[in-house]
Amino acid sequence: MCTAIETKSIATRQYSQKKIAGHIEIKRNQQGAVLILAVLALPILLGFSALAIDYAYAYVVRNELQNAADATALAGTGCIYPRIECGNSTSSAPDFTTASSRANTALALNKTANATITNGSIVTGYWNVTNPSSGMQISPGASLFPAVQVTIKKDTGLNGGPVNTFFARIFGIDTVPITSTATAIISSPGTVAQGLLPMVMTKCMYDNFWDSSSNPNQPKIDPATGKPYVFKIGSDYHYGPCESGQWTSFTQDKDDVPTIRDLITEGNPTPLSIGTNTWIQPGTKNTLFSSVNDCSAAGDKSCEYVTIPIVVNVSTHSSVPIVAFACLHIDSAVGGSGKYIQVEMSTKCPPLNSSGIGPAYGAITPPRLVQ
Repeated sequence: MCTAIETKSIATRQYSQKKIAGHIEIKRNQQGAVLILAVLALPILLGFSALAIDYAYAYVVRNELQNAADATALAGTGCIYPRIECGNSTSSAPDFTTASSRANTALALNKTANATITNGSIVTGYWNVTNPSSGMQISPGASLFPAVQVTIKKDTGLNGGPVNTFFARIFGIDTVPITSTATAIISSPGTVAQGLLPMVMTKCMYDNFWDSSSNPNQPKIDPATGKPYVFKIGSDYHYGPCESGQWTSFTQDKDDVPTIRDLITEGNPTPLSIGTNTWIQPGTKNTLFSSVNDCSAAGDKSCEYVTIPIVVNVSTHSSVPIVAFACLHIDSAVGGSGKYIQVEMSTKCPPLNSSGIGPAYGAITPPRLVQ
């Protein structure tokens, strides 16, 4: 017969064995639960993989398309105005035909997903910088500037088809179409960083020889020649039909000939904007006209087309605000008893290092992207 102590020991062992068996059963149940959770989480994990890998690849392709659209729009916009580099130096502005052709050429120089881009939509017209939601317009107007818009799609039948996915196929997403659009404009400058000729012209002269009512704005045409009016600007103020112009030293009050002669070669040393004051210098400075003639159309042509500030008046030895920047074609310059620069209003000035938006007086900025 078992003693009381033995009976208690047996009971204790039995209890311990049951407790251990219970722990083993609980552990087995927990392992089963973890397995179920892992199976349920697998689609979520794959989904994150799809987002991480497929999204990253699609983002790379989209950047390639956007870069291609940007480059194509800028290349086309650069030929809207006549340029020797574009082969349209004798064309009228804006030259949308050449701009479209240059954009098409630039389009084929780009790649996406290691394949050459062969399809793209190129639209030319006028872009409203104050109301972009209005889209491309046919005719110019207030706040409307010549523009090229490029849209490139990677979709069915376009540029190798849509982007193929990897993990997203699990969810039935085999491909992703991508579209990128870029719009580039050329505006009239509000700020010119460098390159201005140190001669101002009055707004009165602009009003008489520039046709603001034309579509687009352009020089007024002399019916006797069928070409832009030829007129004179100079420091004796008698070349009419109103005060014409005068030498300026820009933001420096310097009245010596060597300073102005250096500015003829180098242009304004600091940026000038509409509203910035420029110094109107007194005196004829007769020898400076020879310097201008040497670089005009009658000389080596290095200053044949120039951009100059426009002011309201030419009160000498005073600082007056700039109201616009205009493009002039310099035919020649005469010193001695003449003391004038013979010019025509023009739209063929090369784009200077300039930005912003100002009145359309023929001067232009380099192409730039807009939203």
